[in-house]
Amino acid sequence: MSSPPNRRAVTAQETRRLILDAALELFTAQGYGATSVGDIAARAGVATPTVYTSVGKKPELLRGLLDRLDDIADIPQLAREGMSSGDPAHVLSVGVRITRLLAERCGDIIAAIASAASVEPEMAAVYRAGMKRHLDGIQGAVDKLRRLKALRPQMSREDAVAVFYTLTAHTTWAMLVNDRGWTFDRAEAWMMNVLQRELLRT
Repeated sequence: MSSPPNRRAVTAQETRRLILDAALELFTAQGYGATSVGDIAARAGVATPTVYTSVGKKPELLRGLLDRLDDIADIPQLAREGMSSGDPAHVLSVGVRITRLLAERCGDIIAAIASAASVEPEMAAVYRAGMKRHLDGIQGAVDKLRRLKALRPQMSREDAVAVFYTLTAHTTWAMLVNDRGWTFDRAEAWMMNVLQRELLRT
């Protein structure tokens, strides 16, 4: 029989969550550079030193938000589903769905990290690491398509990765949904149509 969680640990976890929620709200609303740790403490309803002891300085706050991405978007489960599929169209659809969920559920976190990257060299490295994770996922999907012999003739791995990577980047989702007013459903369907036409054997 498992023991009940320690009340102090539960309180610490809740405090951390409140601080990260406040940081996300403020980073998104007014930008990383314009937000102070004091602002975050006030929004979370805690003392400023509590922010430092619970999470850390501003870069650590963003890292804490970045750590939420995979769980919020159900990435591990979806990635396993895509890698185990023998249907090329399904492999593509899983890749598009992962990036959709990141944009739909975590777009504010990604925007906060991108904002910080422009003013904080350390966060620029965090942003690059996030983009590297996107690239790694796309490369894995393309390699799966190659093993299935599903890519169009003359389509190189590098070109397939470039098309898939660019089309599903968070900036593409933002332009279609935020700038052009598309729904996520419409953008997802369009991406799938383009990717199947450009990458897969007919």
